[in-house]
Amino acid sequence: MRKISIRDLEAGSKFTKSLYLDKDTVFVGADQPITQQDLDRLVQFGITFILTDGEKVTADQSDKSANTNGPGYFDTNLPFYQDDENSTRYKYLLEKTNTAKVEFNAVFKDCFDLVQKTYKSASEGRYTEIREFREIAERIADHTKTNAQIPILLLSHSHSGYYLYTHICYATFFSVMLGNFLEFSRPKLIDLALASLFADIGMVTVPEEVSEKKGNLTELDLKTIKRHPVTGYQILTQRLKLKNSLAIVALQHHEAVDGSGYPQRILANQIEELTKVFMIADQFAAMIHPRPYRQAILPYEAMKIMISENVNRFDLKMVRLFLNKLSMFPVGSGVVLSDLRMGMVIESNKDKPLRPVIRVTKDAEGKRLKHLEFVDLMKDLNLYIQQAIPFSQIY
Repeated sequence: MRKISIRDLEAGSKFTKSLYLDKDTVFVGADQPITQQDLDRLVQFGITFILTDGEKVTADQSDKSANTNGPGYFDTNLPFYQDDENSTRYKYLLEKTNTAKVEFNAVFKDCFDLVQKTYKSASEGRYTEIREFREIAERIADHTKTNAQIPILLLSHSHSGYYLYTHICYATFFSVMLGNFLEFSRPKLIDLALASLFADIGMVTVPEEVSEKKGNLTELDLKTIKRHPVTGYQILTQRLKLKNSLAIVALQHHEAVDGSGYPQRILANQIEELTKVFMIADQFAAMIHPRPYRQAILPYEAMKIMISENVNRFDLKMVRLFLNKLSMFPVGSGVVLSDLRMGMVIESNKDKPLRPVIRVTKDAEGKRLKHLEFVDLMKDLNLYIQQAIPFSQIY
């Protein structure tokens, strides 16, 4: 990342990528305006430069960004291609998603900020109080339980920042989502969220040259990484005084129901229920987001891997429920249809998971549509999904 002097910043400026105070502390997110208060804070703390890989957003780019309201916003102020009852219902789904996204973004940002602050402090030997985490756990549990749009919000969401911190937030949301599918009570969902937020805290003790290594890991590297569940459990029980029923998720989250996991190689009947839930969410969230050593995997491909290669790692009932609820092409997935049009899955068909409802966003030539068009593959049997594509390609 390059340095930018704060003398070159002004209120209202935006950048195409996040601004950082150091290599993993986000100051202002991508395409977010810098406020005068932000600039005053930099001066107050004696900070003379910030870091970024992005470019300053021009006025034209800023106008375009304002019109789309950022990643995952769905423009519904367009004429219908076919004005009928179904199109009206699908438009209503997108409008509900736009409304829900405002609160979701706020909860996710607060989650990220707290995880970033706490994990960074823990890496320096300083520890926070559980109270702040319980508050965010309650917000995540309540927002997820009352919001049917959670899958599409998670899959269309984009958040800059150090991958460990963003991963913990995504994994927590997916974990609580699965807990909701399992009909957990509100107190149990809050406990699940709290345990999930702390599950990877042991990673703060892994050296960066190992955790961010882009090449193959050595045997010593693997041993170092595999210590983090035990280290995390010790931090939670000895330093943060988290109750054992929640701290144990950190200890067990890399176990497998067939006994092939680590650090204890225990079997299904010894793995706690909350851990079994988090294991599935943790794996799925990790696969669909990038890592220092690989690109993100499409949700469709991630689900195939979990069904085939990794099925013996998870509780079969839970993983089936998770995948069935999301469907093979989860709501929020980008797809290419057999006639080469592109779009996003907005509603799944329970009995035919390969034939969902698509909001078409680009024509066969890749041009953005200027109208609202929907395709129900259960009705249009001449069409099918040709391939899954990244969400970023459909808009």
